[in-house]
Amino acid sequence: MKTVKLQVDAMSCASCAKAVEKALSAVTGVDKASVNFVSKTATVNVQNTLANEQPLIDAVKRAGYSAHLPVRDRETQENRAARRQFVKVIGIGALLVVGWVLGATKLVPATVATGLVIIALVLAAWPIFLRAIKALLGKRLDADVLVTIAVIAASSVGEFVAAAEVAFIMLLGAQLEEYTIRRARRSLGSLLSLVPPTAHVRRDGKEEEVAAAELQVGDVVVVRAGERIPVDGVVQSGMASVNQAPVTGESMPVDRSEGDEVFVGTLAETGALIIEARRVGEDTTLARIAQLVEAAQQREAPIQRTLDRAAGWLVPIMLTLSALVYVFSHDVARAITVLIVACPCALILATPTAVMAAIARAARAGVLIKGGQYLEATARLHTIVFDKTGTLTHGEPEVTHVSRFDQHSEAELVQMAAVAEKMSAHPVARAIMRKATALGLVTEDPATFEAHHGRGVVAERNGQKLVVGQTGLMDDQSIVMSDALHTHMDEHHDEGHTTIVVAHDGEICGTICVADTVRARADEAISDLRKMGIEKVVMLTGDNKRVAMQIADKLGIDEVKADVLPEQKAAHIESLRQKGRLGGVAMVGDGINDAPALSVADVGIAMGLGGTDVAHEAADIALMADDLSKIAFAVGLSRHTLQIIKQGLLFALVYNVVMVTTAATGHLHMIGGAIAHQFSSVLVIVNAMRLLRYR
Repeated sequence: MKTVKLQVDAMSCASCAKAVEKALSAVTGVDKASVNFVSKTATVNVQNTLANEQPLIDAVKRAGYSAHLPVRDRETQENRAARRQFVKVIGIGALLVVGWVLGATKLVPATVATGLVIIALVLAAWPIFLRAIKALLGKRLDADVLVTIAVIAASSVGEFVAAAEVAFIMLLGAQLEEYTIRRARRSLGSLLSLVPPTAHVRRDGKEEEVAAAELQVGDVVVVRAGERIPVDGVVQSGMASVNQAPVTGESMPVDRSEGDEVFVGTLAETGALIIEARRVGEDTTLARIAQLVEAAQQREAPIQRTLDRAAGWLVPIMLTLSALVYVFSHDVARAITVLIVACPCALILATPTAVMAAIARAARAGVLIKGGQYLEATARLHTIVFDKTGTLTHGEPEVTHVSRFDQHSEAELVQMAAVAEKMSAHPVARAIMRKATALGLVTEDPATFEAHHGRGVVAERNGQKLVVGQTGLMDDQSIVMSDALHTHMDEHHDEGHTTIVVAHDGEICGTICVADTVRARADEAISDLRKMGIEKVVMLTGDNKRVAMQIADKLGIDEVKADVLPEQKAAHIESLRQKGRLGGVAMVGDGINDAPALSVADVGIAMGLGGTDVAHEAADIALMADDLSKIAFAVGLSRHTLQIIKQGLLFALVYNVVMVTTAATGHLHMIGGAIAHQFSSVLVIVNAMRLLRYR
């Protein structure tokens, strides 16, 4: 099984996309085809037996459209084509105006003026006629068919100027629609434009400038202040302040130094970095984001599927209504105007344009929403369930307290512990080493090192014995612990901390407390969700209840389920879904053990760059940064999107009813009808584009 992507040209409406989808699905070897009118793309799942893309391209051609493989400079080509089309439309408009003015002023014979108008009519109506013929051959009735009937009917009664104006206005309106839709596509395309065209690479001891497309995994790349990083990689040396907003949506730059991961398209604002390339080209994070967003825009929201079915009935109903208007009024102009204003274009465009704009906006903020159905589901959430470790907390212990029990200073205490733990790979040892680094301490290698699994370490420095670990290790080493020390440790234990005792030459020097700390602003994120109407916030964790309750109390979480296995998490999510009245349940997690729960939830949300690939695959929304505030952003954007869609649908429905009634009663001329029809479509699209500026 493989996936083929095609760029489809000449589609003018949602029904065109359905026709292409049907043609592609009929090709032998095709399992599934999905076509998006707004993005002008087709995604086709085919069997490996299909040798190349030509049968798919031929199928699209037989349906009356053209298709080709996506090109790298698609936006440039589209802009050139749009400029040519705009010039053509302006030329047709000028010809129509000249013909009308000459006819009205009688400066030339009437046949000359009429001839100019007819030429403008043919030029304006010809593309509409061609699309109408394609629709009829495909056994479809769409807006182009209605407009074609209206133009032919107007011409047949000698209303050449009116017919030409109607065709011209429809042509101009289509250009306005295409322009606004291209704006949404550019929002996504701007992501890939962040990849620098060239890069500085060190090869054979020399630095040279090469095209970014020629970079290979393992290349050593040099990035200086003011330059964008051309690869995903790991910093070998150097230090820089990096703006990661294009990938993670983080508003503030982050410091990157040796061992840190960096991403293509991010900007080194200060400093310089030597980076080893780990992913290049189509494998980079930025490219994968663009691929995910493009795939997401292909997936329809449930409300869109309902509207597509309804639109199939609306066109024949409006044809019948137009015929009835003519029967009762004997006025051809009225019947034609009804046909023009009755097209449900605005109704069909309301949802896909809003979904496309919302997904593009979310991607720019570092939130990957995998389809319109997940936008709709997120807008209706009433319960959000959080994993604890790695989601609400950082997932790694950090030093929280350092307590002295003799004359040694805090820095000396940490330094002794760091020397003893330097050879250990235990998470607690890493926490102590990070604390020592933060204090600027120098930690030499111990002369001897002995690890006691699950209990601590024994080491030697300058002939002096260091013991760092739990109380059991102190007992084994015959180190006496006072009652005050036991009380001190019990107090921190009740607060959810792990307490490490530090002893030097058989005497207790002090303790170091470590704990998995809560993420910054986690409490604000949960508070924001409550303000948005989320009724219940739940924590599910495999950790013990005492630690879980400590975190829950800090964050104001309603319900805690501790000591749960992965399959129990999924079962609890299902239970919450069964209890829910309306809306749905979201699960937020980061690890492999969260994947079953992410899959079961109405909306699965995977945490950012620290999240596993398995979690991201199972989730419906992926956060590119470990920023819990992005969840409230996703909920807010989804709800705003649903509001925009409802506004568009309500406006389109009411507007069509009013315009059809006005046209049927003879209060709207066909030229006004054409203007009114295009006004509704453009207004709905422009309203949807407001989502690109959502904050």
